[in-house]
Formats: sequence, structure tokens, C-alpha cells
Amino acid sequence: MKSRSAARTRVKKKIDGKDITVVPLNAWAQLLVGATHDPRYYGGGVSGARVVVGRCDVVRLLPTPGQEELLRFVGDQTARLINMENYRRRQLFFANRGIDKGVKTARELAKRLPEYQEVKEVLGARNFDEALRKISEAWKSFAELLKEKREGKLPPWMNPRPPGYRKRSGERLPIVIVRADNYRVDAERKIIRLGYWNIDVPFTGKLRWLTKPGAKRGRMEIIYDPIKKKWYAHISVRVPLERKSTGCNYMGIDLGGEVLAAAVASDGTALLYKGSALKADYFYFEKRIAAIDKALSDPRAEEADRSALAEERRRLFEKRKKRRDQAHANAAAHLRSEAVKRNVGVVFIGYPWYISQDKPGRGNVNMWSQRKLMLRLATTLENAGIPAFAVSEDGTSRECALHNVEVLRKPRGLIHCPHGHVMHSDVNAALNIMLRGLTALGIGAEPPTKIRVLSLLATPSRVKPINP
Repeated sequence: MKSRSAARTRVKKKIDGKDITVVPLNAWAQLLVGATHDPRYYGGGVSGARVVVGRCDVVRLLPTPGQEELLRFVGDQTARLINMENYRRRQLFFANRGIDKGVKTARELAKRLPEYQEVKEVLGARNFDEALRKISEAWKSFAELLKEKREGKLPPWMNPRPPGYRKRSGERLPIVIVRADNYRVDAERKIIRLGYWNIDVPFTGKLRWLTKPGAKRGRMEIIYDPIKKKWYAHISVRVPLERKSTGCNYMGIDLGGEVLAAAVASDGTALLYKGSALKADYFYFEKRIAAIDKALSDPRAEEADRSALAEERRRLFEKRKKRRDQAHANAAAHLRSEAVKRNVGVVFIGYPWYISQDKPGRGNVNMWSQRKLMLRLATTLENAGIPAFAVSEDGTSRECALHNVEVLRKPRGLIHCPHGHVMHSDVNAALNIMLRGLTALGIGAEPPTKIRVLSLLATPSRVKPINP
């Protein structure tokens, strides 16, 4: 796994008097810039390089009624522990007594407080400690975000909040946390054995990472989805990846407004992933949710009706999120295939490090969830052995990538260069992002003089060509 310190390594370089920030987004990028000294990372930019990364297999559990009752009880007690610990640590934080990031104090409380001891007896010592480690990780992450906020490394609208409580509508949300040595997965029989409770729970779904050679399982979290009313097991896995070959081309990606993502390769191919399907989804669900909000605000509505409406509202939010995430996954998978086909060796993704507004608005940035899309792209490219870097995109749409002069923005998403050529504004921005990233890394490259643009539509079902 990448270390936390390595994951935030930045490469800075002045270009035309401006500080350009380039941040490695995946393990291959870390390796390329020498940002990690982990012995599991070796090989640099050559073929045969190897890294160990974290992945997660998600399968649906099919418990019997008795097993489901046990999972609910154990999950409720785990959620109880999380809430008690987060309450204690939040009180310390708000009283300016520091941030408790460890597990020592909670272990001591388990020896003398009956409520902690009750939870420990239900979970078992190993799983109890694993739950405490999960809580500790959340508070360590919060402390690091606070530090980055003080150093000005976070966007102005991002305000880190301390970990909260695991509950919804006043009820605890069950979660079962199982240590790696306290469960076994039988891939052939499709059974997960929970050691401490001595039960075999059948599951359905494909194990993508756990069955890979050299894979090592980690913590497992069993979560109940109250919207779908189903149980899911999230199995963390550490799996080795090998870089079989290195490409000689480069690619820049601009995460835009009207266009979900615009990618330009140094061989002259541009891919425009239009997000009109996602935009239609967003407003469709917004309209349905607004109708429910109006009904909920009616004082004459019965309590039973309110409960049903609230559940339907949560279901719509969840469905909209799932459809957006699936569209992101489809676009990322298609882009990875195109990058491999075009022999791309390094990818640069533009990201708005500083946003003028205090909070993200209701516009396209909120619809596209650019940060989530960027991380999805980085992970998908990592699976294919391609380094991905985040590059500051400030001003990339105002300068011509071919002549380095200010351009005139006109309707229909076009830019007009004083030297007489016209280009799609997102393609121009993607070219600038690629050139900025290469310059910051000390790699010389010229932009392609001829560009062939392919328009694509990213949907939750697949990526469809618009002009095949």
C-alpha cells in the first residue's frame, strides 16, 4: 500500500512565473517520481516494475434468518462502540484537549467500563481491537486533513469535520468488523466462515482480487444496506501489480463542465466523454426528490406516509449516486482501454486546486463530482500499469496550447487563437494540462499539430460513440 506521506508528495515547478503543482495519484506515479522508499515498490518507469496496492472485493451475503439475527446484533454492538468512542474523542477535541488518534485509551476503558466490556464480549478481543483500529484510522485522517487545511493545501470550501456517529434517523446502522485472521473465504463453495461466531455465511458475487496470485486478505466489513435491505461483505485485499510495458505516448485529461472528461493523447487523438446522460439523471432525480420534499412539508401528512416518503427519498438519492458512480466507472474503463491501445505511458489529470467560491455550487462541478471521477480514473489506470498525476488546471482554457498566447472564448465550446486556428476549448485545456505535467516532470514534448476528435456518451450502462 502507498504510505500516507507518499500519497501527498507534490512536485512543484515555476512555469511562466507560476507555481505548477503536480501530485502523484497512484502507485505507478509515486514510483516514477521516486516518492516512496517502500521495498515493495521497485523498477521505476521500466517494464517489470512491481507495486503492492489495496483493493476491495464486495460480495452480497445470503444469511439464514438465524444468521441475519446474529449479524444484526453484532453489527448493532459494533456501531454502539463506534458511537461511544467517537463521542469521547469529539468531546476531547471540542474541549481543545487534542485529538486522540490511538487505541490505548479505549482498551483501558474496556477493562473498567461495563458498556465497553459488553461490546468486547460480543465481538471478541480480536474483532474489538480491529474496530478500534478503524476508529483510530478515521481520527488520524481527520488530523492530517486539519494539518493540510492550516498549510493551505485544501480548497477553500473543504472544511474537515471530526468523525461522526454511525446512525440514521436516530437508529444505529449495523456494521460487523472482522479481523483478517478471524474469517476465511471459500471461493469454490462461496462461503465466508466467521471464526469467533462459528458460522458459515453463503455469498453471491465475483471475487476479483482475492483470487489473484500473491493476494493477501485484510479486514472485512459486513454492512447492511437499509435501502436495498441486503447484507454486503467488503473484503480488503493487498494485491501485487506488475507493469508489463511502458508506453511512449502521453495523455492529458480535462474534467470539464458540459463535457464529463476530455482526453488528448500525444498521438493526436482526442476523446470527448459527454455527460448529458448524467445531467439528465441529475435533474430527473432532483425533480422527484423535490416533489417528496414538498409532500413531507405538508403538516396534514400522516406519520406512516412520512416514513414511507422519507425512505423513498433516501432510495432516490442512493440510486442517483449509484448511476453516477457506474457512469464514472464505465468512462474510466473505456479511457483505460483507449490509453493502452494508444501506447500511453503517463496520464495527467487537471484538477481545480483552488475554487473561488466558499462552497461547491449546484452546477456541473457538483453533478460531475470531479474529485471522485479523478480518483476513479487514477485507480483504473493503476490497474493497467499507467502512472496518473493531478495537475493544476488554472488558466488552461485561456491559453492556446499550440502558440502559448491568450485565446478568445466563443459560443459552442470553441476557442479562437490569434494565429487563425479554432479548437474545442476542453481539447485545448487537456493539451495544456499534458504539457504542464510534462514540463513539471522535466520531460520535453511538443503538442500534436493535427487532432482527431471522437465524441462519446458516458451512461450508467456503457460508453456509446456519438460519431463512430
